[in-house]
Amino acid sequence: MPAQSDIDSNGETGVRSALLLIAVFLALRLLISWIFPATNDEAYAITVSRDWSLSYFDHPPVAFTLARLMAWLTGTESVAVIRLPFIFAGAVSGWLIWDITRLAYGRSAAFWALAWYSVAPFFFISAGHFVVPDGPLNLALLATLRLVLPDLLAPGAKLRTGRWLSAGLFFALALASKYQAALFGLSALIFLIASPAHRRLLASPTLWATLAIAMLGLVPTLVWNASHDWISITFQAGRASADSGILHPVNFLSVLGGQIIYLLPGTWLVILTASLGGLIRPERTADRLFAWFAIVPPALFLAIALLSRDSLAHWAMSGFMFGFPLAGRWTANNVDRFRGLILFTFRAACALVPAVALIVALQSRYSFAGRVIPGLPQNWEIGRELQDWTALAEAWPKLGAPSAVIVKSWVFGAKAGHALGPTIDVIPLSDPRHFQYLETGAHDTAIAVLPARAGDDESVLRDYVRLLENAGYRPTGAPTVISQMTGSRPQFELLVIPVEKQ
Repeated sequence: MPAQSDIDSNGETGVRSALLLIAVFLALRLLISWIFPATNDEAYAITVSRDWSLSYFDHPPVAFTLARLMAWLTGTESVAVIRLPFIFAGAVSGWLIWDITRLAYGRSAAFWALAWYSVAPFFFISAGHFVVPDGPLNLALLATLRLVLPDLLAPGAKLRTGRWLSAGLFFALALASKYQAALFGLSALIFLIASPAHRRLLASPTLWATLAIAMLGLVPTLVWNASHDWISITFQAGRASADSGILHPVNFLSVLGGQIIYLLPGTWLVILTASLGGLIRPERTADRLFAWFAIVPPALFLAIALLSRDSLAHWAMSGFMFGFPLAGRWTANNVDRFRGLILFTFRAACALVPAVALIVALQSRYSFAGRVIPGLPQNWEIGRELQDWTALAEAWPKLGAPSAVIVKSWVFGAKAGHALGPTIDVIPLSDPRHFQYLETGAHDTAIAVLPARAGDDESVLRDYVRLLENAGYRPTGAPTVISQMTGSRPQFELLVIPVEKQ
C-alpha cells in the first residue's frame, strides 16, 4: 500500500492504488464464485427467469433479466457464469465510490472509501457477487450521483442538462432493480429542501425532466403489477408493515446487529458518527449530501424493524453505501493519529472477510471439514441452502423422469428447479412466490420432494402428505430417501414420493 503522502501528492499513484485494490477483490470474487454453489435466492432467480416477465413477484425485473440474458448468451445456467455481470457490477461500483469520494474530498479519502467498501462483508460477497438485485441497484445509484455530483458540489453553477438527463436513465435502471431505489429519491429531496443553496433546483425544468425519465424505470413493474392484483406491492408492504401497538425489540436488535456485521463494526460506527456530524455541523456541501443519503434508509428500516417482525438487515445497505465517502474522509483525516489501529483493522479485514467467504464456499462444495476436524458428526451439514441438489438430478431418471417436481415452498422449488433444469416444471404447494405465475403443463404424475433434517419424525411426513392431498395429489408409492453427498459425506436427505393427480 503506498504511503499516505504518495496518495495525496501523486494522482497517478492514487489511481493505480485504486485499480489494484479493485482488481485484487475482483479476482477474489471470481475465485469464490467458481467454487460457491448457488444460494436459494440465486437458484430462484435463475429458475423463475426461464419464463421471462416484465416484472416479478419479489422484485423489479433487472436482476432476473440479467440472469436470463447470461444464460441465453452462454447456453448454460452455471451459477459461476450467471454471476459474472453481478461481480463486475460490484467492481465498477467500487470505482465509482472512489471517484465520487475523489471529487468530494480528494484522493486520500477516495482510497480509504474504496478500502472500506472492498472489505465490507455485504458488499464483498452479496451485493458484489450473488445473483440478487443489490448489485445492479448499487451500480445504478452510484452512477446517478456521479453524473450530477459536480453540479451539486457547486450549487450556483449552471446545470449540465446532458449529465442530468443521463442520470435520469441510471435512476430509472435503479428503480427497475429494487424498490429501495425510491429511498435514494427521498434522500435527495430531503437534501434539496434542507439546503438553502440547493432549493432553487426544485424549480429547475432540468430536475423535473430528469425525474420524468427516471419514472420510466417504474413502468414495467407497474404494468405487471396492475395485471397481477398489485401482488408485489402488497407483499413488500406486508413484510414492512407495523404490528399495531406492538414493539419488537428482538427484531430491532437483530437488524441492527446484522447491519453492523455487514459493514464491519468500525466502519459502521464511523459512518454513523460522520453522517450525524454531516447533518449537525457540516463543513462542506458534500458532508450534508452524503449524510442524508446514508442516514435516511437505515433510520427508516430500523424504525420498521422495531415495529414489525419480518424486516431484514440488508434492506438498508444501499443507504449505508453512501457513507463510505464519509468513512474515507474520516480515515484520511485521522490516519496519522491512529495509523497503527487503522492499518491493523484494514489488513485484518482484508485477510478475514475473503477467508471466511472462501471457507464457506469450499465447505459447501467439498465438505472438507469432516476430514480435518476429528469427531465432527457424520451428518454434519453446512446447510442445504448453500449446496447444489445434485443428488436429485442424478436420481431423476431412476424415478421415472416425470416432467414435474412438487415441493413445499419457493425455497425448495428454487433448489430443485435449478438442479433439474428447464424441462422440469416446479410446483410449490405453499408460498410459491413467482412460481405461481410460470406456465406449467397438466401433470397427471409427478415426484414430490421433501428435504429432511436430523430429528424429523413421522409427523413431518404426514403433514406433507396432507398438504399434497389438499392440493389434489395422491401418493402412489412409499417415500424413498436420497442422500446428498458432498466430498463423500452425507449432508442432508431428500424424501421423494411418487404422486398422481386425483
